[in-house]
Amino acid sequence: MTHITSHIREPFNIRAVRLSNRLVQAPLAGISGRAFRLQARRYGVGLTVTEMVSSYGVRYHNARTLEMLELVEREHPVAVQLFGSDPEVMAQAARAAESAGADIIDVNMGCPVRKVIKTGAGAALMRDEGLAVRIVAAMVDAVGIPVTIKMRSGPGRLVTAFSLAMLLQDAGAAAICIHPRTGAQMWKGKADHTVSVKLAAALDIPVIASGDINGSVDARRLLESGCTAIMIGRPALGDPWLFSDLLAGEEPGCRSLDEVLAEVGLFYGDIVDEMGEERAERHLRKFYGWYLRRFRPTTQLRAALLHSHGFKEAERLIRQAMMQG
Repeated sequence: MTHITSHIREPFNIRAVRLSNRLVQAPLAGISGRAFRLQARRYGVGLTVTEMVSSYGVRYHNARTLEMLELVEREHPVAVQLFGSDPEVMAQAARAAESAGADIIDVNMGCPVRKVIKTGAGAALMRDEGLAVRIVAAMVDAVGIPVTIKMRSGPGRLVTAFSLAMLLQDAGAAAICIHPRTGAQMWKGKADHTVSVKLAAALDIPVIASGDINGSVDARRLLESGCTAIMIGRPALGDPWLFSDLLAGEEPGCRSLDEVLAEVGLFYGDIVDEMGEERAERHLRKFYGWYLRRFRPTTQLRAALLHSHGFKEAERLIRQAMMQG
């Protein structure tokens, strides 16, 4: 049974990997690249996680996939999340991630998106417990670093996480992250953290709770109920200060436009370092809406930002719009 704590700043271990606190940055497809992970580290998270990496992309040396395994010292400790449905291929990808410097390997058993499900990966693995166990056992045997799992309550409408989690623990999983929505829910409805708490009570390995954790009250409640740590993803989009607020035990605060733009500038610099100027311009455009949502940008400003070139032009457009507004 997991150790009960209410202190998010308290260190904990996933096997031999020591984490400085109980706050984990969630993997988000198309979002949690290196720049996002570095940002999360700047605001204090104990563990960063890559977006999901295709095991077959690793096997066939896909250039864009291999880029996702390029880690830098400042983001450690870092987990590389892999997805796939073949034990041998997943084990091979795990070895590649370990060689790239990953501290932890995470297995995606939670993605409900159709293009992932139809390959037998993501949440689809929860439908085949035997295959899920073989995958984890193969990966545990392949590497010398911890293998963890991110899963949902169940692949369809029923909660089936308990039986699978027990089997995965026996197969060598070092921790379980539970997003307590079913696959059928996608991201709708409310995360049912009674599932997280019951899972934490049932397992001997750390249980990390994810989903609808929007402030310190939510975080403290889960930690006091027996969850080992919490994982934050979408609530921190455009609000990396949420990480530091949680670690300080404070509810999310409001930031000035100057503070927000200064952070976007730092973030953009890291994106340029990661993927070059041209790709960075396109990548940053998806983030403007999240950073500016509290300032209620006009439709015209949103449209202009979608065609902006680089952060300097975007900053000029934003300041001009805010002065006029």
